[in-house]
Amino acid sequence: MSEMTETKEQFEHKRKRKIYDEFMSVWEKERQIQRDEEKRFNKGIFTLAAGSFGLSFAFINRLVPFECAEQKIILIVAWLFMGITLVLNMLDSRIAYRTQDRILDNIHKNIDRGYEGKDYEYVNRHLTELPTRVMKWAMIASLSMGILGLLYFVLWNTL
Repeated sequence: MSEMTETKEQFEHKRKRKIYDEFMSVWEKERQIQRDEEKRFNKGIFTLAAGSFGLSFAFINRLVPFECAEQKIILIVAWLFMGITLVLNMLDSRIAYRTQDRILDNIHKNIDRGYEGKDYEYVNRHLTELPTRVMKWAMIASLSMGILGLLYFVLWNTL
């Protein structure tokens, strides 16, 4: 009888270890995908926003002297959008970190559920990731408005 009990315990241990290994594999893939995607997107947005912002400051007097420029409010609004984009970029990094925490917590809970022999809980990832998706679209919109404002200002004052 004790041999049969050991066999059941060994089987249960192997089952739990397999569950753990499978979830840890998914966990690590999720973390790496999230890191890579966030780095690429945020780096690109930050580079475009900061570059456009900086270049417009540096060359505005060479293209159009600010004192003689018409519709200065358009330039100021464009700069405002560039600044908003940079702030949204920083906020997005924090929100993405918290979102990833929620996804990883769900994976961890499912590891525990698997150990207990319970059904897994499925979380709608689209809803979980909604805040980061909204932030990314807000950054794209803000950056686009800033660039369009800069182009409008330059074209208005150079034609």
